[in-house]
Amino acid sequence: MGSDRLISGRVFCAICFVAFGLLVPVVSFAASLSNSTVTIDRAVELARQYNPDLAAVARELIIAHGELTKASYLIPFNPEIASEGNWRPRTNQSNTQDWRVALSQQIEIFGQRALRIKAASLNLRERRLMVEDRLRLLSAAVRMTFLDACRLRDQEKLMRELEALDSRLLDAARSRLRAGEIGQIDFNLAQVRYGESQRAVVEARERYRLQRSSLGRLLGGAAGPEPVPAKVQLVLPDYNLNQLIANAMKNRPDLRAREIEVARLETQLTLNSRLALPNIKVGAFGGHELNTEYPMGAMVGFSIPLFNRRQGEAEMITGQIARARDSLRAARLDVEKQVRDAYRAYQAARRSFRIYQGEVIQPADESFNLLEQAFLAGKIDLLRLAVAEREAFRARVRYLDAWFGANAARVSIELATGAS
Repeated sequence: MGSDRLISGRVFCAICFVAFGLLVPVVSFAASLSNSTVTIDRAVELARQYNPDLAAVARELIIAHGELTKASYLIPFNPEIASEGNWRPRTNQSNTQDWRVALSQQIEIFGQRALRIKAASLNLRERRLMVEDRLRLLSAAVRMTFLDACRLRDQEKLMRELEALDSRLLDAARSRLRAGEIGQIDFNLAQVRYGESQRAVVEARERYRLQRSSLGRLLGGAAGPEPVPAKVQLVLPDYNLNQLIANAMKNRPDLRAREIEVARLETQLTLNSRLALPNIKVGAFGGHELNTEYPMGAMVGFSIPLFNRRQGEAEMITGQIARARDSLRAARLDVEKQVRDAYRAYQAARRSFRIYQGEVIQPADESFNLLEQAFLAGKIDLLRLAVAEREAFRARVRYLDAWFGANAARVSIELATGAS
């Protein structure tokens, strides 16, 4: 009994430490912060500390520990006191007032307490793994949102460059119109292009702001409502598919939680069979009879499992075990599929990015300056300029998409394998 209390106390201290780190109040702290620049690793760290949804899930640990404390009761039944009294009239004798008091206690003798503690301990481990899985999902969501915000910021910068180029081209077209070198149609085309570029800048700025707002929500406001993402250094390592699958089967907390769920239900099935056995009931009584007699003694009893033998509970738990085993098998297949798909997507995204990085982005960057110079020199008209400008712009946008795709594919691998 002493060792059980010691173990329970250590578990409770560990849970309080984890829960304190996840549930520490941050409203006043977050409210005092303005928008600040954060790195991607710092963003994940802030989300783990201050995300309110994660804090709500972490409270499940406290609930599970309460269930373990309940299961650790030395005896789950309280003592019972019963009394009775009566008045007995007697002929030619004095009447008597008889009474009796009994104290009894029901005791489990078939190891139910040990099984109950084991089931509650497994439940606590399962809940802890569920919190870890929520951390895994939250980290991936933060990284994806962070990377998308970086992409949208670069897209906004690209839109502003395009707007500046179209503004200069509009000024040049106005000068050439006055000189009679181009017609009104060509000038109108330049004016339309500049108006579209201005609209694109406004829309790109708002998309970037919305993504920053989403990032701020994931961080619980700890870096402000719209934190600014720092620049990300792209790293594209090599992976081995078989090793990734092995790591996922070992590290995925949701998969391990399902394995523990099967063990917990099997323990509950054993406990249910023990609960069907009768508990012994011991006690003592004492009383007063016939004015001069004081009877006392002991009593022993037990229930007769005649009507309730817990057959229904056994059937339900058996069905739950079968369902949990099927879910575990399905989860293993899902994990393997997720890892395989993430690996294939990563390979394709990495190849695509390297193609754009090595063969597309440099010519596209040079085109912006060359197009302006060619137009000013009168080598191309506005129509050809608009087409070439748009193609160069699209190439740079696709490069940003390829950059995001490669980063996102790596995050997907980390998500699928359960890597931190």
